[in-house]
Amino acid sequence: MNYSTPSGKASRAIRSILADRRESVEKLAEATGISLSTLKRRLLLASPFTIDELGLIAAHFNLSIIDVITPVDERILATAR
Repeated sequence: MNYSTPSGKASRAIRSILADRRESVEKLAEATGISLSTLKRRLLLASPFTIDELGLIAAHFNLSIIDVITPVDERILATAR
């Protein structure tokens, strides 16, 4: 899997947010209205996230889209510069 693509970075970030908040993919799917199968495909990089999906996920977590598409490790590096 190529986690260096924009969708790959979003997948990494979303997985990290889910883990930090101890939330399941199933709960995220239910809360956002994104079907579970679609969300799983996105997280496995079988198909890219849409901007609408990223907006729904960001709203659910009360985060900006930037937070949802940028893995934590990359945000830390950016602020350290």
